[in-house]
Amino acid sequence: MVTEWYHLSTGDPEACRRQVRELLKEDAFACKVIQYEEGQKKAWFVREELIKLLRSYIFSGERSLGNNTYTENYFKPLLWPTALLACTALRCALMDYEDTGRRNAAVADFSHVGFHGK
Repeated sequence: MVTEWYHLSTGDPEACRRQVRELLKEDAFACKVIQYEEGQKKAWFVREELIKLLRSYIFSGERSLGNNTYTENYFKPLLWPTALLACTALRCALMDYEDTGRRNAAVADFSHVGFHGK
């Protein structure tokens, strides 16, 4: 999803690394720079990618967490901790491409397999 949403150049690892580093620099993946008459300001948590992530995982179907009778109150209205957790997931996904320009095959997608103690 991250490669598609941020239009990462996965065919060119060096270009992909540059793109990812720019997105991670000053958390640009989570904000937009908006021009005002007095200058520029950052608008946080309004990136289309963040909204797509939240929509696809929380509100995607009638049985999803945001639409479920028992859990919908946790997501309507959407609270800051949920948005921040989604930003953390986006950052982790982007970091997979930061060093090599390719996704690390050892990444465990937040499962217990990748996070067992050593």
